[in-house]
Amino acid sequence: MSLQPRLPLLAAALLIAAPSWAATLYTLPAPTAALETNNSVALNFAAGAGAGQLAFTLAGYATLDGDNFWIDILHVTLNGSEVLSGTWDIGGGGLSRVLVDPNGATVGVVNNSTKELMISLPVTLAGGSNQLVFNYESPNAFEGSARAGFQGLGDEGWGLNAVTVTGNLAPVPEPASGALLLGGLGALAWLAKRRR
Repeated sequence: MSLQPRLPLLAAALLIAAPSWAATLYTLPAPTAALETNNSVALNFAAGAGAGQLAFTLAGYATLDGDNFWIDILHVTLNGSEVLSGTWDIGGGGLSRVLVDPNGATVGVVNNSTKELMISLPVTLAGGSNQLVFNYESPNAFEGSARAGFQGLGDEGWGLNAVTVTGNLAPVPEPASGALLLGGLGALAWLAKRRR
């Protein structure tokens, strides 16, 4: 028997087994305005379940402090779980520190002329709706010592100049269902051959 009658079946099997390629799932349409600390920005997007990548540019307005008396802390959560937090000296002084980083973020160097910091990190996306929340806080206490707390836009502010999320567009079929489908296609091919 020639290979030609089997080509449609092989093509269908390859399309089903092909991986879901990474795509841009979300891009921030425009930079945010300057925000006071103790504010958050929530972004919603749809994705296929699996590995993804988050990249964003944090903007400092006036100053943002690292770990000092006037500490300002960024928290990033994905679907309710914290994926990154840290405090960076963006013109306000203090020690730059990553506080929570379960996935291994890449944190750039603060660009003092533009007051920007680029950060990239791997994330695990849920199939369907996802929510990404950026929250900056100026606490009154941190690690057991008193801190300055909220200071307002006259002294500090933050924003997002860019946010990009990449990952799978559609859910990837589970291996068990893919194997079952391929088995069914094989059975159909066997029946077609037997009828001849």
